Amino acid sequence: MFTVKTTPEITKLWTCPKCGRQFERQGQVHSCRPFPLEQHFEGKPDGKKLYEIFKRAVKTQLGAFKIESLECCIHFVSKFTFAAVKILKDKIRVDFSLSRKIRDKRISNVVQMSAHRFLYVIDILNADDIDEALIEWIKEAHEKKSGKKEMV
Repeated sequence: MFTVKTTPEITKLWTCPKCGRQFERQGQVHSCRPFPLEQHFEGKPDGKKLYEIFKRAVKTQLGAFKIESLECCIHFVSKFTFAAVKILKDKIRVDFSLSRKIRDKRISNVVQMSAHRFLYVIDILNADDIDEALIEWIKEAHEKKSGKKEMV
């Protein structure tokens, strides 16, 4: 697990005693199987380059967040996972959830998870795809619980 930056609010979370990952809810169901970050990039130099550009753009906009590398993908985490990135040979696949429905030609899949929660999947083929609209959606996903009362 690679930490980009830690903030005081991240330390208030429940920590799994087996794997050390942190979650908003105590006992939250999750995988305790971390995966070496660099293995995501093996044989995928273009995917790695796009990942680094995307990570830098998100960090510039949001500041503090953690990176959790799992076998399935790489999670961007604050109090919760706000984005997930899968590294492919010549692109990256980013997913995030919002409380509203959006339409954009880049969205390759949308799953309605509940009455007011939609999961979006977008393939990033080149650096130009990492634009202001995408970063605003990621920012919105990051802030999705900002109105929630502070955890005790």
